Amino acid sequence: MESRTILRASIALLCTTAAFASNAGDLVYTWSTVANNGDLIPNTSKTFNSYNQPAVNAHGMVVFRARSRGGEGSSGGGSQAQGNQPEHGIYIRDMDELTPVSTVFTRGGTVPQPNNSLYNGQLAQFNEFPSVPRIDAGSDTIATRAQSQPVWTFTLSDGTDSRTGTAGVYTNAAGLPRTAASMVGDVPGFEYFQVPITEAGSGVGFDQFPGSPAVTERTIVVTKGNFTAGGSKTGVFYRDVVAKGGTSPFEVVASSYTPIPGMGTTTFGSTAPPSAAGKYVVFAGYVQESSPLLGGGIYRARIGNKPIKLEKVVAIGDPVPGEPGQTFTGFGEAVSLSSNGRHALFWGSWGSETHPVTLYCSQEGNKAVREYCLKYHNGTVKNVPDHQGFFVKDLQLGTIVAIAKTESDGIFDFVYWNFSGRAPGMSEGGEGGDDIEEPARWRSATFGAVSATGVPSTSAVKARTSDGSDAIFVRKVSPAAPGAASKPGELVTLLKTGMAGSIVDPEAAGTTISALGIERDGFRGQWLAVGVSMVGGTSAEGWAGVYTARFVGLE
Repeated sequence: MESRTILRASIALLCTTAAFASNAGDLVYTWSTVANNGDLIPNTSKTFNSYNQPAVNAHGMVVFRARSRGGEGSSGGGSQAQGNQPEHGIYIRDMDELTPVSTVFTRGGTVPQPNNSLYNGQLAQFNEFPSVPRIDAGSDTIATRAQSQPVWTFTLSDGTDSRTGTAGVYTNAAGLPRTAASMVGDVPGFEYFQVPITEAGSGVGFDQFPGSPAVTERTIVVTKGNFTAGGSKTGVFYRDVVAKGGTSPFEVVASSYTPIPGMGTTTFGSTAPPSAAGKYVVFAGYVQESSPLLGGGIYRARIGNKPIKLEKVVAIGDPVPGEPGQTFTGFGEAVSLSSNGRHALFWGSWGSETHPVTLYCSQEGNKAVREYCLKYHNGTVKNVPDHQGFFVKDLQLGTIVAIAKTESDGIFDFVYWNFSGRAPGMSEGGEGGDDIEEPARWRSATFGAVSATGVPSTSAVKARTSDGSDAIFVRKVSPAAPGAASKPGELVTLLKTGMAGSIVDPEAAGTTISALGIERDGFRGQWLAVGVSMVGGTSAEGWAGVYTARFVGLE
C-alpha cells in the first residue's frame, strides 16, 4: 500500500501523537499517530505525502519509507533532493518514548563506505529506496535496500577507469550508517562482499539484492542475493556487519547449489527475500518459481550453524489444516517470523479452482513504469486461487493453525497486485519502485504479520472481503492442552475501508479509510504498525499516515 495524498495546509504540524482506546473481541488497544500528512519531513520545509508499509520492533520503534510532493527546496536533502524534487527517505520514530521522527537515510544523502566516486565534487548519493525497510525485533537496527550512483571507481587491468556499485543494502547497526551488502565484491579489497559459495568460483560479486532485506540480533543483516556463475543464480545470505571491524564475510543460508530438503539432489531454482528473528531465518524456495508444484516450500535455518541445516516449515504437498484430503499447492514469499523465531505466519493455496482478476495500471508512480504499463499491460488478466488462507506454525510444537481462509468470515481474496520493475529505457540505478533491476511486470503479494515470544500467538492479516472492501483482521491462537489442538480465538476486524478515518487519527475527522497497508515485520510485542489512507474531509486530496495500535496484555 502506498498512499499518495496530502493536506494543503499553511501550517505543518510538529510530529505529535494522539491516542484512542478501542476494543474488539478480547483485544484492547490504543491507536497513535507515527507520522501523517501534517508533519514536516525532518530538516525540510515539506510535509509527508506518501507512505509504504511500516515495520516495528517489540519496543515500539517504527521504521517506514515515505516521500513528499515537490516543493520549494530543503535544507538537508542533498543535491538531488533540492527544488521541486520530492523528498524521499527512510524514517524512524520511537512510539514508546514518543520521540520526533528522524531520518535514517535520504535521497541525495551520501552512500556509506565503500564510496570513492565523485560527482560534482560530492561522493556518490542515494537516488532510490526500492523496497520497504525492516527493523530488528529486539533492537533499533534497521535494514533497507537502496539504489545509488556507482559508488566505486577503480582502474581495470588495461588501464581504463571503471565504476561499479549501483545497488546495496544499508543499515544503522551500532548507531552508524553502514553498507551491509554491495555490488563491489568483485573489486580487490572487498572480498567480504563476495558470494560465499565455492561452486560459484572465486571473486564473484552479487548482481542485485531483490526485495526487502531482514535484520536480527542487532548486527546481522539477511538478504536475498542474485549473482552470475555459469548462468543466473540466487540465494539467501547473511553477514554480521560489525564483526571483524566491518569486514566479516557473507555466509550462505541456501542457494542454487543447495539441495531442497526431502528432494534428494534437486537444488533451489528460486528463493524469496527472507525474514529473520532471534537466531533464525525463514524463506520460501522452489525448484522453479513459476511452477511451484515441481517442489519446494518454506524453510527455517539457525544462524551460526556450520554447516547450516535447513528445517522444513511447510512444503508443497503437505496437508492443509481443516481441509480434508487437500494439500498445499503454493505459498507466498512474505513469511512473517515471531520475535524469537518460534512462530511462522504464511499464506498458502490449495486445489485447482481459480477465478480471473483483471489488473489495471496505476495513474501514479514512476512515469516510465506507468506509461509502459498503460501501453502494454493494462487490463491484464491473472488467475487467482479460489482456496487460500493464512496459517501460523508453532515450530516448537509442530502444529499449524488456520488464521483466516477465503470462503469464510466474508473473506474473498488475500492476493494483491502491483506493477513494478525496470521499464525499457530506464536509467541504471534510477527511481522505479520495487525490484527496479528486474523487468517491469505484474507482481503479486500477500500481507500478514505474527507477534509472539511464546504462546499464545497473535496474527494480523490483510484481506479483501466479499463486498469489495479491504480489511486488517487479527486473531489469537491459544496454546494447546496436552493431546488437544491449538484453539484459534475470534477473528477480529481491526480496520476496514469505509470506516471513519478518525478511528486512527483525530486529524482525519470527516474522512473515510480508503487503503490499508501492513508488512511482515509490522507486528511485534504489543505493537502493530500500519499505513492508512483516507478520502474526504477538508481536503480534496484526502489524508494519510503511519499509525500504531498498542495492545493491552500482549507480550
